[in-house]
Amino acid sequence: MTHPVICERAKGHYCGCSACGGAQHGWTNGLSLARDPSPVARQKARDDSDLAWAKTRPPVGRRKPSRDRQAAATDSATVDLVDWLSENPDTIDRIQEIGDILAGPVIQELDKKFGGSRPREARRQLNSDLWCDLLVAVAEAIEKLSKAMDRIPGYVTTVILQSRKAEGRSVLLDALVGLAVRTAWGPIKSMIHTTGIEEIQRGCRILAVLICPAPENHKAVQDGALLPLAKEGLLETSRERLEQVFPEDWVRRLREGLDGA
Repeated sequence: MTHPVICERAKGHYCGCSACGGAQHGWTNGLSLARDPSPVARQKARDDSDLAWAKTRPPVGRRKPSRDRQAAATDSATVDLVDWLSENPDTIDRIQEIGDILAGPVIQELDKKFGGSRPREARRQLNSDLWCDLLVAVAEAIEKLSKAMDRIPGYVTTVILQSRKAEGRSVLLDALVGLAVRTAWGPIKSMIHTTGIEEIQRGCRILAVLICPAPENHKAVQDGALLPLAKEGLLETSRERLEQVFPEDWVRRLREGLDGA
C-alpha cells in the first residue's frame, strides 16, 4: 500500500492517514532531515519553528496558553531532537529499526486480526496516539522491569489502556492493544540484547515525539518522552518554551531533573 508523503512530512498536529494508521506519521521525514549531511533543511525547520513561536502571544492573567503556542513549543523541541540525531547517527539507525517494526509487522498483524474487508478504515481508527502510547510505555517498562522481561508486554498493555482512559481519549479494544504490543515487543527485546537498554529507551522516546501528531495534547508523551529527553536532546530555548505552555508540575519535575543532571 502506497504511503502518502504528505503524512510523512506532516507539519500539522493531527493525523488521519488511513494508509499507515499513524505508524509512519512524521518520523520518517524527521530521520531524513537528521541524516542529511547539509544543515540547510534542518535550519529551515528551526526557522519555521521560531517564526511560529514568535507569532503567538503569552496568555493574559490565568488563561491557558493558546493551542498555537503549545504547538510551537513542542515543534521547537522536535527540531532540537532532529538536530541531536544529526550528531548521533547510531541512534538514528535504532529509531529506524523500531519504526520499521511498527509500520511493518505490527500493522500487518493488526490488519490480519482486525482489518477484515476494510483495512484502511481499521487503520484510520489507530490514529488516536496508539503508537506514541506504545513507545513511551515500552521505554518505561524497560526501566522498571529490566530483570523480568517476560512481564513487559502485559505491563505495557495495561499502561496504554489506563493512560487512554485517564486522558479521556478513545478506547481501543484490549485485544488490539495487546496484539500490537506483543508483535512489537519480540523484535524490540532482541534489539535490547544487542544494543542495550539505555539506547533502546532513548530511541523509543525520540520516536514517540516524532510520531506523535500533537505532543502538546498528549500527557504520556510529555511525561514519558519530552521530560527525560530534556537533559540531553533539548536546547535551553525549547525548554523555556515548554515551561511556558506545560503545567506547573511538569515544569517542577523538569527543573528537578536538570538540577540533578
